[in-house]
Amino acid sequence: MHHIMAKFWWILGVRGLLGILLGLVSLAWVLSLDGYYPDVFAMSVFTKWASILATLVLLLGLYAFLDGLFAVILGAQDYGDGRRWWALIWEGILSVSLGLLTWFKPEAVVLVLLNWIAVWAILTGLLEIFQGYDLNEYKERRRPFFYAGLCSVVFGGLILLFKVTGTELVWLVGIYAFASGIPLVVMSARLRQFAKAH
Repeated sequence: MHHIMAKFWWILGVRGLLGILLGLVSLAWVLSLDGYYPDVFAMSVFTKWASILATLVLLLGLYAFLDGLFAVILGAQDYGDGRRWWALIWEGILSVSLGLLTWFKPEAVVLVLLNWIAVWAILTGLLEIFQGYDLNEYKERRRPFFYAGLCSVVFGGLILLFKVTGTELVWLVGIYAFASGIPLVVMSARLRQFAKAH
């Protein structure tokens, strides 16, 4: 799995960049809504909180779907190699399922979807931490996976424990997506160097 992961370092990079992009859009959005910043990306179209919450859930669903798709691709590259490829596959399946749920069941109550998103974040975070333990050939590169997983677990826990909604939710999503995207980009760069050296 490790050499395969190094070979496909760009998949982790894309996953990280998607997170950073979602984080920047969410933070620019909430800043423009709170009047701290000009209307970036013409976000004033979505000024009602019901629209904001629904759109945010759909954006999270899109992010989860794309992130899961890349995780499944990465895990499938290592299928049958005798290593823990299944952690990536399960992370991908959970993410893709959540993404499809948010897009094909929009009539579902938004708060129910938020709870599913929280559970998804916790489970995928734990799987990322588990993957970090499995990086025996990249021991000095474990930290980015642990950090990304920890961000996901904290994000999910905050939603479940404090029932975060409104502006606080947009802030939380932006910070989470940005903070969890950075370690994946860092990991991608380190795996690229590892691939070149081997």
